[in-house]
Amino acid sequence: MVEDDSPRGAISPDEMARAKALLESPQRTDGAWAALAAAAFAAATALALAAAVILAPGP
Repeated sequence: MVEDDSPRGAISPDEMARAKALLESPQRTDGAWAALAAAAFAAATALALAAAVILAPGP
């Protein structure tokens, strides 16, 4: 058994580094596809509404 000057129950630096690495949330790498799809949907909706307003019969 290795004796050291650390108090009993202390965590070694290697164990602390491993614990910190496990607690870090994984970095999420979302591409631009979600934003692009949302923008395309908004544009299509705006064009459909504009077409409906233009083509609707007047009062």
